[in-house]
Amino acid sequence: MPGRNLQKFFLRIVFPSIFAIGLFILSIFMVIIPSFEQNIMDNKKEMISELTNTAWSLLEEYNREFRSQNFSKEEAQKMAASKIAQMRYGKENKDYFWIIDMHPTMIMHPYRSELMHTDLSDYQDPNGVKLFVKAVEIVDKHGEGFIDYMWQWKDDSTRIVPKLSYVREYKPWGWIVGTGIYLEDVKEEISILENRLIKISLFITLIITVILLFVIRQSLNIENKKKDAETKLLLSRQKYKSLVEASTEGTLMILNQAIIFCNDKFSKLMGYDSTQVLSLKFEDIFTANWEQIISSFEGPEESVSIETQIKCHDDTEKDVIISISEIKYAEEKGYIIVTKEVTSQKQIEKETEHLSQELQTSLLLMNQPIGHFVKDILKCSVDTSIHQAAVLMTSKKRNVIFIHNDHEIIGVVNNNDLKKRVLAENVSATKSAMEIMTSPVISISENALLYEAILLFKSKDVSHLAVKNEEGLIYGEISREEISGMQQNTVSYLIKEIEIADNIKHLLKIYNRVPVLVNALIESGDNTPNITRIITSVSDAIIHRIISLAIEDLGSPPCDFAFMAMGSEGRMEQTLSTDQDNAIIFENQESDKLKKAYDYFLKLGNRVNKNLNEVGYKLCDGEIMAKNPKWTQPLSTWKEYFSEWVNTSDPQSILEANIFFDFRCVFGNQSLINDLRNHVNQTTDNKSVFFYHMAQSVVKYKPPVSLFGNIIDMDHSSDHISLDLKKILLPIIGFIRLYALKNKISETNTLSRLKQLNHHQIIHKSMHDELVLSYNYLMHIRFRSQTDSILQNKIPENIIDINELTHIEVSTVKKIFGEIGNLQTKLNFDFKGTM
Repeated sequence: MPGRNLQKFFLRIVFPSIFAIGLFILSIFMVIIPSFEQNIMDNKKEMISELTNTAWSLLEEYNREFRSQNFSKEEAQKMAASKIAQMRYGKENKDYFWIIDMHPTMIMHPYRSELMHTDLSDYQDPNGVKLFVKAVEIVDKHGEGFIDYMWQWKDDSTRIVPKLSYVREYKPWGWIVGTGIYLEDVKEEISILENRLIKISLFITLIITVILLFVIRQSLNIENKKKDAETKLLLSRQKYKSLVEASTEGTLMILNQAIIFCNDKFSKLMGYDSTQVLSLKFEDIFTANWEQIISSFEGPEESVSIETQIKCHDDTEKDVIISISEIKYAEEKGYIIVTKEVTSQKQIEKETEHLSQELQTSLLLMNQPIGHFVKDILKCSVDTSIHQAAVLMTSKKRNVIFIHNDHEIIGVVNNNDLKKRVLAENVSATKSAMEIMTSPVISISENALLYEAILLFKSKDVSHLAVKNEEGLIYGEISREEISGMQQNTVSYLIKEIEIADNIKHLLKIYNRVPVLVNALIESGDNTPNITRIITSVSDAIIHRIISLAIEDLGSPPCDFAFMAMGSEGRMEQTLSTDQDNAIIFENQESDKLKKAYDYFLKLGNRVNKNLNEVGYKLCDGEIMAKNPKWTQPLSTWKEYFSEWVNTSDPQSILEANIFFDFRCVFGNQSLINDLRNHVNQTTDNKSVFFYHMAQSVVKYKPPVSLFGNIIDMDHSSDHISLDLKKILLPIIGFIRLYALKNKISETNTLSRLKQLNHHQIIHKSMHDELVLSYNYLMHIRFRSQTDSILQNKIPENIIDINELTHIEVSTVKKIFGEIGNLQTKLNFDFKGTM
């Protein structure tokens, strides 16, 4: 290996490896061992405190006997001291307890009988520490604590060693009971641990060194082989270069995804010179995907031909047919690409076929009857003045008015006519509207299809068409603007159908078409926010229509109200397996009017919930619905609900009330919802305990992952491992909801909340991006699973068998669990000091 390459190899591989080994050894002695020392000491402290508490409990037991008059106080104290004097623990069963009083005077010591009943005020260890006085001071201040001093080794009075004791006061008798550990024992344990770690680190260092030497040797062998390959490459290079240059078609050669040769024919076809072509990649030249082409090769040394476009220097694209052949080039796989430009006739045939496909697709979309879009006509007589006609159009908010003579439609006037024929020509508004009308009126049958209406609009260049019934009489009109919109959005057609549905069966038919639409969107690669918006739009329209139908039957409501959605519906994140979470909020009423309001809105809630269930939106198991009297209340009561949830801060209540904080208006008076939202913002201001408890619902979530990082079934109810995608989403949604409420963000949609949190720099961009990807990925899997179930006539669920996921998908889910862990860490940090 040349000296320069050897130096690079040392800097890139050898030096980092040595550095890593050194860092590993340093971390053992600077981090791991001190950490273990601290843990051992903490465990020892905890042990002697628990043992002392046991002895303390014995004193309490004898004191109860004294209070029960079973013994005198002196007898109880004597028996207690005698009992504790016999207590031993430790490996050699020589560790003991001792007792002094608050003077201090030695009450009991099993090994130092000479100290019994002596004044210990001046007693000190070899270092001058008055340990018994110190014990009195500690319990006098804190009731219990630790002291360090020198003391004899167990029952060996000739050996003095460091000791740590824990003391606790027993107030009824004025005694202090204590026991301790010898620090020599701790040092011995630490010494054993250090020796083990040193041996392990040396063993690991030896293994890494052996591996490093092996890598160096292999690298030297590889470098030698590389030299041989380069020599062979130079020999064959001229051969293939001559082959490419001699070709009569545009030809280039690719090796390791880089273009190494191209001929003049190919350069002229692109409009570049040869040097420029060599600096490009395959995707810079052709619109086809190189990886897909390579994967289509079924065997070695085969050829593949495809139609694609070549990107020319003048930013145009030419249709070409390319033939790719696999070759061996210096023991490596290379490719020869021969390019032929498609003829003009071939191009015309291709464009014709494409146009035909577009037309067929458009006709399929437009193969719907116009009957759903017909509006009643606005009409006036021939005696109506231009001014009167304009006033009528304005009051009815219509863009067109039809002129009739003895109930026969003879002409039409639209906004454009008023501009061009009246304002532009300064015609008097007192003249008859008949003088500016367009006649004859262009009409279409009520049985015509949407695409037929569009063609008629274009051919006649009119803004509105009159609609005739089967008897040939004009009874309605359709708008060009409205019909043309159907070409661009099939969802608007569904909503239009919902708006004119006159019964629940009709709404059910429309609802059953949603999974098909969602499945098509998923297969086309549409993003989940767009899918949830579509589902929400359809759901809102159905709720709106059901409420309108109910009001038509029940009569006008006694006061303003708002039908509000909560939970996933309130967040505009419904899937195909969702239940109802809704409520009614109405204006505050005087006491004499309150019962009437309750009666009406409970009837309305029952009707709406029942009809939504029949359409396909399941009833809520928890009865969080408008038909429940608890959730149909005036504004003042709703404010009381939220005040209680926030101020009481009961953890379970907050957990159950979480979904209520995602409320939004679906039907009715938006100002009631705004008023309630302002109340929530004011009530939650500076309520740290409330937010702490809300954070716990996220912090306490336990991902179904084993110690080794494998996904497990938490219920252990079957042989198959299942994932509840809804439960996995809950901590993500809860995390974002918490910060949105805390920062008074009025959005209810999770991704909209997240966007605002990032915009206000409450959540940094990297976490924002991770959460968006995690949320969208889980929602995509939910939609995919649910549409598959529905199309197979199964009930859609949020639970999915892990075997239905690919290895990459399982790996992604594991990474999402890791991201949830990061959320929990942030919550613990942000809210740790709120209690």
